[in-house]
Amino acid sequence: MFQPNSAYSVMTVLERLGLHCQYYDEQTCCGRRFYMEGEIENAKDLGIQIIDNFGSKVPFVVPDCGCAGYMRKYFRELLKNSFSTNELRIFTQQIYELCDYIVNVKHIENLGNTFSHRVFYFKSCSARNLYPQNNAPETLLRNTLGLDLLMSDDLQGCCGGNGRFSMANPVTAEAMTGEIVTKIYNMGAEYVTSTDIHCLQMIDAYKEAHDVGIEVIHIADILKGE
Repeated sequence: MFQPNSAYSVMTVLERLGLHCQYYDEQTCCGRRFYMEGEIENAKDLGIQIIDNFGSKVPFVVPDCGCAGYMRKYFRELLKNSFSTNELRIFTQQIYELCDYIVNVKHIENLGNTFSHRVFYFKSCSARNLYPQNNAPETLLRNTLGLDLLMSDDLQGCCGGNGRFSMANPVTAEAMTGEIVTKIYNMGAEYVTSTDIHCLQMIDAYKEAHDVGIEVIHIADILKGE
């Protein structure tokens, strides 16, 4: 909803691999935000709707570690009274973050894409903890023609973009984001990318408010190529 072009990039990348993509207009939020806020019944309703719409016969590819990791980790317990154990097991095993699916399921490490810029890859909290990917995003970025990949272990902490934290502690959250954005800019990055849209939105909001000369781009848009 917030960055619809990235959804088209996901489909473009997958279709170039010879895959047929299906997208349902009835699709909604996965329910992660409701779950985190304790609105369990709302989270259940959305989870049920997702499984009813998609079933468990094909891979469910998601361009976000937070959403993919949440569904893989919590759906079995959350929806145990709505579906059989076998249905939930099959469905959750078929959920993949985009880069993980390309590298570790399809075994493709080079998409032949071009993106001629200096890019900082921000590894989100979800990519490090909720959905660890064995460095699949880094692999695809390193194999992108013309891309100069920048990374730093010192800048892989929380960006402050967690909804509850940033709303309850806006000053602290902005300071955390600002420290990361400033250091990325000082490294000479033209773009910052990530697997997670909420992190990119937080970074984008900060750089717009403070007029920092760096662009924000979802990794799917880079994989689609220039």
